[in-house]
Amino acid sequence: MSVSSHADTNKSRQGQASAHGPLDRLLTFIDLHPLYILALIMVLGIAVSVAMNLESLPPDINAGENDSWWSIALNLVHGHGYSLCLTRYFPFCGPSNQVTAAREPLPVFLFAAVARLSGGSLWAATFVEFLIYLAVLILIYVLTREWASTRAALFAAFLWALYVPAIELIPQVSGDLLSALLVTVGILFTLRARRSHRVRDWLFAGLGLGLAVVARSGTLVIAAIVIAGVFLESWRTRLGFKETIRAPLILSSLVILLMMPWVIRNKIAFGRPVLGSSLIGYNLYRHNYMLGTSDYFRYVGGEEGLSAIQALVARRTDLTGQENEAQMDLVYRGEALQIIRSHPVQYLSLSAYRFLPLWFNWGYFSSYDVPMKSEDKAIMVYQGALLILALIGLIGNMKRAWPLWGSILVITLVYMAVDSQLLYLMPVMPLVMSLSAVGGTNLIGKLFPSTQRSAA
Repeated sequence: MSVSSHADTNKSRQGQASAHGPLDRLLTFIDLHPLYILALIMVLGIAVSVAMNLESLPPDINAGENDSWWSIALNLVHGHGYSLCLTRYFPFCGPSNQVTAAREPLPVFLFAAVARLSGGSLWAATFVEFLIYLAVLILIYVLTREWASTRAALFAAFLWALYVPAIELIPQVSGDLLSALLVTVGILFTLRARRSHRVRDWLFAGLGLGLAVVARSGTLVIAAIVIAGVFLESWRTRLGFKETIRAPLILSSLVILLMMPWVIRNKIAFGRPVLGSSLIGYNLYRHNYMLGTSDYFRYVGGEEGLSAIQALVARRTDLTGQENEAQMDLVYRGEALQIIRSHPVQYLSLSAYRFLPLWFNWGYFSSYDVPMKSEDKAIMVYQGALLILALIGLIGNMKRAWPLWGSILVITLVYMAVDSQLLYLMPVMPLVMSLSAVGGTNLIGKLFPSTQRSAA
């Protein structure tokens, strides 16, 4: 090699060192002061959430899902029981027929307590949602640090601090942020218990997963996949019978125990048990009623859904007009399943299509005749980046991180089968961000190998 070639090589190396130097120093500082950086990320999350919600304040009783969750909470406080009447879902509800199971109990009771203490202040409920949002940020950090690195944990918290769909939920009373918090707790302690084998950790895991189910019943599939996965993992390690069934038994017992009061209450109120929400049948019918037509690849908006329900009621002359929510749930389910059985290929195709509205809100806004804003397009790009980075984060981590990706996969498949919009992914978005952060830090390490030396 010539002298000039050696000189060029040395210049190139010096240039790379110079280029990587500031990045190395920044990452080293982050590694040495993680709690300081986490505090800064929390300040960022507070600033962004306040700035983004200024136009949504004061909170509106009709914004988002406030007219359901908050209305039930207020009815409880005012002595009207666990009641709600939204005729767009249940056309026969009225003063004598408004006992509801449309919304899960844990968020309702939480916000009923807030309403009682605050005199029915929606501002107070908004503040509680804000605290839940910040608690999720901290838990994402703890979760990611549990199975990956401190650097990835900080990156995951940063991703949540900028997550617009979660921030937009703060002035809306619902079970979505609460379920994200509880699922994160459940998966965090599942990861911890797999390492420690302590009963205490399994108990906390079961509490998190069980409470998540009574906050958003769709998360029942997360509890199921975790229980099944823990059992298979224990069985494959050839532990004794007692050790193999101990963890699955603790988890399943707690989930069932926490669900049973709600199931029993619904049995007493409606004459039959409702496992999760009485809206499942409604959603199944609304979002599959158009199977058998040439125009079925779409998200069914509110007005179209209302027209479909009205047409169904007009056609079903056997209905008395006194049906409660559980009875109408059976009507919706029966009609939906009949349509699905008649058009199985179209149903499978539509279910596959629903991946797009579930992960990107694709077609959601057009179904309501609302133009997409630049913010909505930015969210789609953000979701795409999170998904790609999460897939990268799985490389080499399939076994270690199966509670995370298994939960994400199963809830994705369940909602694709019924009804899909980005909101429904909220319970598992902290898990997505944990994987995405690991993928992002691994990608940086590949692009800039020198930064790996200080990774914690």
